[in-house]
This record gives sequence, C-alpha cells and structure tokens, in this order.
Amino acid sequence: MIKYKVRLIGLGLEAVAVIPLEKDPSIETIENSVAYYLNNKLMKIEPNDFYMTDKYVITYEELSI
Repeated sequence: MIKYKVRLIGLGLEAVAVIPLEKDPSIETIENSVAYYLNNKLMKIEPNDFYMTDKYVITYEELSI
C-alpha cells in the first residue's frame, strides 16, 4: 500500500485526506475512496467559495516517506 494525499476542490468546499491505495490506482478507485472518506467523515473539510461551486476536481499525489 502506498499513501496518497487526495484533495477535492469545488462545490463550495475543499477536502483533504491521506488515503492508502494500491500502487497505481484507477480513477474509479480514487473516486470511490474519496466518497467513502467523505461519507465516514474521514476527510478534513473546509468551506471554500474561491473555486468552482457547480463542479469539482479531485487531485492526488503519492507521498514519499
């Protein structure tokens, strides 16, 4: 498992979490992980109207330890 820093921006919020995923996760895996973390309140969520309010963007980067 490799840890990824995942960031969701848009819809009036910004959410950040460190999520352990497989070596090369697919887009579907990342979206499902973000949905799981959001539903279980495991992501740090802050209101943010600076970015888009009608759509969202998910970015992720591998954390090297």
